[in-house]
Amino acid sequence: MSNIIVVLVHPLYEQNVGLIARVMKNFEASELRLVDPACEVGDEAYRRAMHGRDILEKAKTYDTLEEAVRDCDLIVGTTGKHGKRFSHVRRYMNPEQLASKIAVARGNVAILFGREDFGLTNEELRKCNAVVTIPANKEYPILNVSHAVAIILYEIFKKKKALSVPEIFQPVDLCEEKVMLQYLTMLARKVEPEKADKIELIMKRFLATCQPTGADIRTLIGIFRKTLELLENKRYKRAKGK
Repeated sequence: MSNIIVVLVHPLYEQNVGLIARVMKNFEASELRLVDPACEVGDEAYRRAMHGRDILEKAKTYDTLEEAVRDCDLIVGTTGKHGKRFSHVRRYMNPEQLASKIAVARGNVAILFGREDFGLTNEELRKCNAVVTIPANKEYPILNVSHAVAIILYEIFKKKKALSVPEIFQPVDLCEEKVMLQYLTMLARKVEPEKADKIELIMKRFLATCQPTGADIRTLIGIFRKTLELLENKRYKRAKGK
C-alpha cells in the first residue's frame, strides 16, 4: 500500500496549513511536509486543524523541494493551469486517474501543492512524475489549496477502500518504476542526448497514466539494462580497435 505524503511548497497562510492537516486526518493521510514556508505554524493553524493537531506536531520543514521529496518514489504535482495542449510539462490527469494509479502501487507518494498565489512553477512540475488537475469552472478553475487537498485525498481514500486488487495486478513497487526510469534516462543520454530530458519527462507522464504490473516493469528494466550493456561493449571494442 502506498504512503501518501502531502507537501506544501512555500505556503503563505497558516490557516490553510491547519485546514490541510484537518482534511488529512479525515482521509487517513498522516505525513505533512512544508517547503520553505512563508508563515509560521502557530495558534491559528492549530485552531483550524481541529483533530489534525497531531499531524501539525509531526510536520517537517525543508529548505528545498529536492530535500523534501528525496525519499519519495512517485512525485505528483498539482495545477489549475493546463498550459498548451501538447505541453509535456503540464500534461495532466484527473484525481480519479491518480487514485487508480496510487491504489495499486507500493511506496512513498509525494503530492505537491503550490503557493496560494501562483501554484507550482514549470521547473517544479518538471521534477514530478505526474501532474493532476481538478476539473472546475473554466471561468474560475483555481481552488483554495485546502479544498484541492480535500478533493484529491478523498478520491485516493475512496479508491483504496473500494478496490480489491486481482492477483494479476499485485501492487507495483514504485521503487522499481523509479529504477526503470533511471535506466531509460541513461539509455536516452547515450542515443539521443539532446532529447534525453524530454524523453524522461514523456516517460514520467506515460507511466503515471498507465497501470503496468510488476512483471512489466521488471521486463523493461531487463531490456534497458541489456541494451546499455551492449552499447558499452560496442564502444569498448571500438576504442580497442576490434
